[in-house]
Amino acid sequence: MIKAILWKELLQYRRDGRIVAVLFITLTLGIAAALNSWSSVQNMQRERLAAIKTDRTIWDNQGKKNPHTAAHFSRYAFQPTSSLSVFDPGLGDYMGSAIWLEAHYRDPATLRNIEDAVEIQRFARLTPAWILQVFAPLLAILLAFAGIASERERGTLRQVMSSGVSPKQLFLGKGIAALCVVALLAPSVVAAVVLSVSTHDEIELPSADVRLFGIVASYAIYIAAFTFAAIGISARVSKSKTALIALVGFWAVAVIFMPRLATDIGSNISPAPQAAEFSAKLSSESSSPFWGGSDEAIARREQIEADVLRQYGVDTIEDLPINYDGYLLQESEEFANGVFDRIYDELWGAYETQADIVRVFSIVSPTIALGNISSALAGSDLHAHRHFADSAEMFRRDFVRLLNEEMIEQGGKDGYAYMADNDFWQQNPDFDYQPPTLSDVVSKIWMDMVILLLWAFIAYQLAFRGVRHSFKQEAMA
Repeated sequence: MIKAILWKELLQYRRDGRIVAVLFITLTLGIAAALNSWSSVQNMQRERLAAIKTDRTIWDNQGKKNPHTAAHFSRYAFQPTSSLSVFDPGLGDYMGSAIWLEAHYRDPATLRNIEDAVEIQRFARLTPAWILQVFAPLLAILLAFAGIASERERGTLRQVMSSGVSPKQLFLGKGIAALCVVALLAPSVVAAVVLSVSTHDEIELPSADVRLFGIVASYAIYIAAFTFAAIGISARVSKSKTALIALVGFWAVAVIFMPRLATDIGSNISPAPQAAEFSAKLSSESSSPFWGGSDEAIARREQIEADVLRQYGVDTIEDLPINYDGYLLQESEEFANGVFDRIYDELWGAYETQADIVRVFSIVSPTIALGNISSALAGSDLHAHRHFADSAEMFRRDFVRLLNEEMIEQGGKDGYAYMADNDFWQQNPDFDYQPPTLSDVVSKIWMDMVILLLWAFIAYQLAFRGVRHSFKQEAMA
């Protein structure tokens, strides 16, 4: 009986030109989004690889220079892209992809693509993930909103009941039919996957196959939740038009407005500092307390001098077997690193609080939960960016320490007059980024997974109980 209902529904969908048109438009948008996203990722990869090569060439051939002067000149760390970012680029365009690794300062990421985008791109970007998050549930609603209500309006629900069809069979037949049609959007997903595979991975995400499966499963659950919800509402109202109005209103709120509203509320409750204010705080708190003329700064430098003289058993700086200027520079780095950790922890804390506030709104918007899961598994969420930024900072500290140690150990009494040459620069290491493990990623999004599953479960219960309720109401009529 389920099979008969399934084929009947599919035949009706095929005859409905509006559904065919919406399906075609959504499918076309999905494929176009995959091509657009692939092209964007390819361009970013080409530019990034060229920049990395140029950065290395310039560094290796800078000639004779004081190591600490070179530390101010320094190098860049570029965030690599993965093939899964073709499907969901996440926050990549907003957070930046290059960090300058200069001495005495921890720079934020630059090269944010969104800064060059037109206004509409700031609101919505044409990516496969965005198309499925926005249009797939709308298609599911258009397919299922009339499922039960139209049967009641035409008077065919009683005939269905008299033929021995149970509520469960009717629910499954109509639900599976709607999901089969929505599944026709799969070519757009397949296109994104194929293009992802054809894209050269700058970095291979750990457990990439499992991540891809998780993404596909999450979107399937998300679409099923909207399909079940549409059937449930259709079963509870008397007219299909009422069901359509209610469901489209819910779609507009949950999918379009709530994610944006939640982000704005999160930003207002836990605002991140302005860039100029943040930069000024970093500079003043990491530099003045060490290099300034305050009693605290002078005492700090005097204590460092006394400690190093005691360590080497000499009475004056001139008697030290090392380059004291380089030593003092490294001590200033160690001091500043603690300041950077504290201030950046405050910044990341503000961002994470925003994310937690936004997550609360996923109770009324499964799109928020899905977006968190999708971008996290694709390696393009806030956690991925912080992991990259922290890794780049650790490399910066090691890199600057390496340069200062060259000055300390080889500079002797030359001070800032000591010069290293290309032989030294060419021995310096490159930034080698390793992304977070899958277990680390899942630990950040497990709550979103639970919320998405709860949405699907509640929608399933709403649909099944709604169909059963409509059977009872029809039997009593």
